[in-house]
Amino acid sequence: MKKEKLFANSSYKKLFISSTAASFGDLFDMFAVMTLFTYVWHANSLWITLIPVAYALPSILLSQAAGNLADRYDKVQLMFLSELVRLLFTCLLFFTDEPLLALGVLTLRSMSSVMKVPAQLAYVREVVKEDQLLQASTLQNIMFQIAKVVGPFLGAAALTITTPKACILVNAAACMISISVLFSLKKAGKNIQGQAARSSHQTKETYSNGWKIVFQHSILLRVVILFHLSYFVVMLVDAQISIFLRDVLPHHPEMLGWLLSGIGLGALATGVYLNRKKTGSPSI
Repeated sequence: MKKEKLFANSSYKKLFISSTAASFGDLFDMFAVMTLFTYVWHANSLWITLIPVAYALPSILLSQAAGNLADRYDKVQLMFLSELVRLLFTCLLFFTDEPLLALGVLTLRSMSSVMKVPAQLAYVREVVKEDQLLQASTLQNIMFQIAKVVGPFLGAAALTITTPKACILVNAAACMISISVLFSLKKAGKNIQGQAARSSHQTKETYSNGWKIVFQHSILLRVVILFHLSYFVVMLVDAQISIFLRDVLPHHPEMLGWLLSGIGLGALATGVYLNRKKTGSPSI
């Protein structure tokens, strides 16, 4: 009954559709990029290692600044522009034929995508009731975990009849779906025009205060360091798995998709288990 009430909120329902389409496209695209580097361009391990760096580094460096902008400007407009730029770089990636250029495009695309996450979270807080915020964030996280399973799985299946670059076009199509949904989404109800007049000094002060909070609390600092270290280790291991599969099964690039789907399935199962453990209920 709670889910029906939540999805009766048309603004959240449209945002959910947009984020789901983007998540599936991203995971489809990531599998295609890994396949291109590994099996088509025969890149060495160094190039493969730089792929997760291109995906994650812009988020680490720019997330706080993106959060400040999300507080000051229209959330829907920011999400729309982010998806539009992401579509342009995805199309550019389709025409890229060298690893170095591809890494540059991936980095720029990741920079354009950084803005969407804080804007999306802020918009959810505006359109969803307070007692439904946990449920809304849980549903979006579950769909992302499902995308980690289904995206590479479908990519592997598609690779048996098509090429990795065709899989990149699937992500472009997902971007267009997300853009069309965001275009129909009403702007946030709050009047934030006055907030846009904040000075750059205030923005810099907010940015520095955020880091002060992190460094002043040792537990928080340790959690931040541990999270980023573990994230990079997992991403680097995932990247090097493609090199191993290329050496063992050089003529079966679809195996990379099956393996990535298995990793995503494990993450989904763990998330569901922890959620059940935390809530103590038989269902999510």
